[in-house]
Amino acid sequence: MHAQPPPQLTRCAAALTLITLAIAWVSGCRSPPVRPFANAGLDKKAVADADSPTKAASESLLQTVSFAESVLPSQADFFAGSVVERIPPSADEFDQLTPWHLTLDEAVMLALDNSQVIRDRGGRVLTFPDAVRTTLDPAVLRSDPNLGIDASLSAFDTQFETGLVYNGGGSSVNSAFSSGQFGVFAQPETLAKMGVGRILRSGTKVSVGGVGGYDEDLAGGFYAAYGAEARHPLMRGAGTQFNQIAGPMAKPGMYRGVLISQLEHNQTRLEVEQSVSELVRDVAIVYWELFFAYQNLEAKQTALDNARQAWEREQQRVAQNVSPADVEALARQQYYSAEAGVRNAICGTTPGQTGVYNVELKLRTLLALPTTDDRLIHPVGPPLEASLRFDWQESDALAQTNRIELRKQQSEINKRVLELKAARNLQRPQVDLIGKYRRLADDPSTDTALFSEALQGWQVGIEYSRPVLNRRENAAVHSAHLQLSRARAIAEEQRRHITSELRAAFIELDRAYGAMNSMAQSRDASQIRLNAQSERHAAGDVHVEEVLEAQVRATQAETQFQRSLVDYNLAFIKVHHARGTLLSVMGVGFGEPTINECRFALNSPSVFARPEDFKNDNSELRTATTPLPESSITPR
Repeated sequence: MHAQPPPQLTRCAAALTLITLAIAWVSGCRSPPVRPFANAGLDKKAVADADSPTKAASESLLQTVSFAESVLPSQADFFAGSVVERIPPSADEFDQLTPWHLTLDEAVMLALDNSQVIRDRGGRVLTFPDAVRTTLDPAVLRSDPNLGIDASLSAFDTQFETGLVYNGGGSSVNSAFSSGQFGVFAQPETLAKMGVGRILRSGTKVSVGGVGGYDEDLAGGFYAAYGAEARHPLMRGAGTQFNQIAGPMAKPGMYRGVLISQLEHNQTRLEVEQSVSELVRDVAIVYWELFFAYQNLEAKQTALDNARQAWEREQQRVAQNVSPADVEALARQQYYSAEAGVRNAICGTTPGQTGVYNVELKLRTLLALPTTDDRLIHPVGPPLEASLRFDWQESDALAQTNRIELRKQQSEINKRVLELKAARNLQRPQVDLIGKYRRLADDPSTDTALFSEALQGWQVGIEYSRPVLNRRENAAVHSAHLQLSRARAIAEEQRRHITSELRAAFIELDRAYGAMNSMAQSRDASQIRLNAQSERHAAGDVHVEEVLEAQVRATQAETQFQRSLVDYNLAFIKVHHARGTLLSVMGVGFGEPTINECRFALNSPSVFARPEDFKNDNSELRTATTPLPESSITPR
């Protein structure tokens, strides 16, 4: 029996332990010292009162801390060393900006070069940043340690294990060589061990290893042994295809094979390609919208010049007592209305935002350019005016083949088909063919019989197991069937929707071309009327009201024609987008690949850079300036 310590010593030891714990707790929970703000007013009395645990002292301390503005960095310090953009120009400074003539191909090239984050017109990067695609997405998924391709392949990597153990007492021979991770000599004893193992593509698990050490009583000195083990599945988990689909560690509903990972990686690449296609479409649309904004501004400036001439003429007539003052006021009202129209055409109005500044800002945002500088982007025309007709059957076939949405959904269907195959495999019972072999590498005569028997021998057999009701496996097969049916139903609905979208694009293309031709005739007729009325007004044959009305009609006709011309080009873009051929006609394709980025580039000139391809066509082409046949109906 051990002697018990005196009670006084026990109490002293306990008290000392409690004091030590209290000191450690106080020092461990104390917050690190906070560096005071520069110039912060914190008087000594408040600091002294802060040592008191009272609530009043705490409130006094909080009230005496002054966050003065001098503590914060000034605007000059904040912008020091950074690039400060130009102040946004006003409408009066429009003529002072340097024109930057930019072709559509150059705009697309800038957008692709500056689009690590693939932008859109809606600004989703602020509202839904997780939904925004980047060129890094495929590499991010590929390098994912749980979902990437390398993560799936890692299940087949060779594993290595080694160890050196010294047992200071006892001898557990029976437990020393029981099966471990590799099935060969994995329990620690007074020994050194080393083994390698891996899972083959067929699902077979193989491992080899060896042990060695020194034991005077059991082995009579040094000893060594080696062995191997193999386990080959015959039903559940068997086959190269299953292991590539689901992986060797698959469970019902959890399939992470290399084929599944490759399909998901391909879907991510398709999503990036779709985002690039939408970016190219948005750049082309905003580019031609900016073209219209300039044409609209030019029409408004022409209307302002005409209104100025009419007003000056009426001022002269009022001075000569030829015309009453209220007629001059009407001409003056027309002039200032036209002046407001010019300002609106430069800056834009709230509902439509069709001004040059607004649309040019949208284009700058898509191209990742500074929001403002000393230059103003000017689109370089001309837009397409030739009659462009598409074969319906060919276009529908191309849409059903090239649309990225259908390609991505087809990849989803392929994934569901593979998951169904894997689920059916996991429905089978677990039947494994096993084999083991162990052998001494030293002279067995010096070993004890028990030690020698534990280190050598062989075994061959078969193992069978399965759940009685197999509920989880049956549910996994049923779920895989439903997922496959759902994916196919979505694909079928997408095909119908794409066909409908293509039909709508055809309708818009036909409407825009007809409206463009009609508005070209309307523009020419209004200009003839305006010239005639202006000459009559100069001669004093008509009143100013008729001239002003002709000016309004001419401005409206010019604006409507330019709008219809841009609408025709936008309809052309939408048809190609519906056909799934927008990237090809715009000359966009995959750029030089990098390790971490999926790059796109302008590989060839777009169709807008080759208008001669349409002019040299031998088929009958109608342009917006081609007069229509005269009507056989005589106007009354």
